[in-house]
Amino acid sequence: MATNGLLTHQLHKIAKKLRTERDQIIQKKNDVSSFCIDTNELSDVLDEASENIEASKMLRFRNREIFYLKKINKTLDRIERKTYGLCDDCGEPINFERLWARPTAELCIACKEEAEFGEKNNVFHKKSKSLGKALHEMR
Repeated sequence: MATNGLLTHQLHKIAKKLRTERDQIIQKKNDVSSFCIDTNELSDVLDEASENIEASKMLRFRNREIFYLKKINKTLDRIERKTYGLCDDCGEPINFERLWARPTAELCIACKEEAEFGEKNNVFHKKSKSLGKALHEMR
């Protein structure tokens, strides 16, 4: 046994998966020029609007990747500190299948479902999918 009910080989498998995903995000070539629009190359207003939408979409995707990178680093830190695999709400071990599907999971499936049900029914505490913050936390 490694930690919190996970076998050593399971923990190594998850850590390897996380490192691979982290490396892929870091190695992506998303230089600033891909977010800039050269208005000299645009023939009309529709082209400019289309390019603005595309650049905005790329920025949003990159922001999501950066947010996920932070979650990966936090998860790798938890693995290192041997606190990985326990639900943040109830303290029970999170099963391997859930962690393999979503290695950055911090809640067991029961607590996650309860949290999502609560969010769905409370607009004020609804969390941003890309930022992970409730509306009242983004001020």
